[in-house]
Amino acid sequence: MAIHSFSQTNPISHPLVTEINYYPEQGMLVAFPTHYDVIYFENNSSQLTINMKTILNNIGYLLDTYKETYLVITLHTSGDLAYDRLYSVADYIAMQFKIEQERIQIMLTSQEETKHYKQYEKNWKNSTELIMPKTIIVTYDPELGMY
Repeated sequence: MAIHSFSQTNPISHPLVTEINYYPEQGMLVAFPTHYDVIYFENNSSQLTINMKTILNNIGYLLDTYKETYLVITLHTSGDLAYDRLYSVADYIAMQFKIEQERIQIMLTSQEETKHYKQYEKNWKNSTELIMPKTIIVTYDPELGMY
């Protein structure tokens, strides 16, 4: 699992990732839309409730079905309780659905982002955002040996 902070001025990038401006004729595009949920913990608790597990089961099913997707779990607080909440969500999905840890990213947001988020979410201290970003996949054709 990775912990990222988006308070940095430079975006996170991987040196091996290249942007494709075209898609070969043999390639087939498969797009998975963005999926977004918010779960709410009880005050001072990191225990998952039945309602939370229902939402996490839906996300786990999507991750299990679409192997190219990944999940970002974020919250807008810090401290031990925040880490406990993040890891209880990540551990539940990873163990229940056998999802690789590399496909689950954990983020604590910057103070600036938290100030912005507070304007829209009344129960922000107990909320945890679950985001599956949009994924576009170019499939590989083994017969032609091309994407």
